[in-house]
Amino acid sequence: MATTIPRKNKNGEIISYQIQVYRGRNADGKKLKPYSMTWKVPKGLSDKKIQKELNRVVTLFEENCHNGTVSTEKQTFEEYANYVIDLKEKGGIKPTTIYHYKKILKRVIDVENNGIGHLKLKDIRPDHLNKLYFTLAQDGHNNSTGGGLSSNSIIDCHRFISNVFSYAVKEQILPYNTAQRATPPKAKKHETESFEIEDIQAIINAVEDKPLKWKSMTLLFIATGARRGEILGLQWKSVNFENNELYLCNNLLYLPDKGIYSDTLKTNENRYVNVPQDVMDVLKQWKEEQAKIAYALDDEWTETDYVFTRENGLPMCPHNILHFFKQLEKKHNLPHIYPHKFRHSQASVLINKGVDIVTVSKRLGHSKTSTTSDIYAHILRKSDETASKVIDSLLDFGK
Repeated sequence: MATTIPRKNKNGEIISYQIQVYRGRNADGKKLKPYSMTWKVPKGLSDKKIQKELNRVVTLFEENCHNGTVSTEKQTFEEYANYVIDLKEKGGIKPTTIYHYKKILKRVIDVENNGIGHLKLKDIRPDHLNKLYFTLAQDGHNNSTGGGLSSNSIIDCHRFISNVFSYAVKEQILPYNTAQRATPPKAKKHETESFEIEDIQAIINAVEDKPLKWKSMTLLFIATGARRGEILGLQWKSVNFENNELYLCNNLLYLPDKGIYSDTLKTNENRYVNVPQDVMDVLKQWKEEQAKIAYALDDEWTETDYVFTRENGLPMCPHNILHFFKQLEKKHNLPHIYPHKFRHSQASVLINKGVDIVTVSKRLGHSKTSTTSDIYAHILRKSDETASKVIDSLLDFGK
């Protein structure tokens, strides 16, 4: 049932009505803020016509309220987006994801770049989003290159915005997800970078005379296809020299506002990974050398059980690996090296050698085989072409 509250001017004339519709109570028993709108009285109408029009507006407003097409919130996009991020953070979303959301939010609320932060949720239209996406693609928005954001980065912004609107729809603040009616750029598919076999061999040769810490770390990247945080999060208690096996269950990460910290694996898929004997032998040599370093430093050494540490035993910053690889590629004239490239290389080698996709997926720690198939679709296509040629060579198709 709606209630109408007249608003009068200084002369006592009714100039508008505030119309409210009761919304009930929330789970805590508190009254929800009612649906509310203001109807200005048109000039020149008789009292009878004013009452008739008011009744029509009230009836229509009640219907819209019951149909869920009326917003009760006057929050701006920035205010509501921060609320959604806070909900996700309290819900246990990984810190890296929260950091990524906050980074995107700064980008999409910037008023000078057609940002939507200052706009009320209910007032945002698809064209607002389209203008934002167009602006982000212009020069100056990519801090690394100085150019515009890539289509994939803009799509990340779109997904975040859509996520925020989805919460608003879920909480019955908005009738529909505005982002679903916008037109973001099409995603560009990039084939994963991987090393050729001769490149990997050249890297192995290049680290032969390097300190054992860096040599064993590089060999583990090559041999396991593990993520950077998984290798740096490895502890000696998870290394089984008897079975040549690693138990990957810890992820070492870094965020500017958090520093170095330990977390669960990206997909929460803890796994055992077998490692070649030669690589395990090098790792054992490093363990012995690390023990000597710890003994020599005595009280200056902090025991953390991490396989790869700083000079004092504390966990390494993940970015330090990039510095080592940059020096390595420069000194030995090697192709660009970064940890994830070893991961792609392992998948490429295994798939090309006929290892089934389920085994590859488990070794890489993907939660679904479909993830592996999507990422390495181009390799699978080449592998399928090879399989076709093998069948053609084995069978007589009427030649």
